[in-house]
Amino acid sequence: MPPEIHVYGKPGCSLCDEALELLDDTSARFSFVVVGHNILEDQVAFEAYRYRVPVVVIGGIERLELRFDLHQLEAALIASQVPRRE
Repeated sequence: MPPEIHVYGKPGCSLCDEALELLDDTSARFSFVVVGHNILEDQVAFEAYRYRVPVVVIGGIERLELRFDLHQLEAALIASQVPRRE
């Protein structure tokens, strides 16, 4: 089973859309499943992430937030030992 990458964001957030696009771009090279969380539907998540979305959690660790690029995402995936696709 591929690892889950949790993305905390909200509708209408351009940085959240960019984060999801970067994850989509890397999905050809790494094996993972993206689980999206709308912080507007979860009070606990809203309090935790309201000023930092998107927040990317890999293996239970907050790895990225706000604006990041493809290089930073790939470094986080490698550091989290997300398997590469063959």
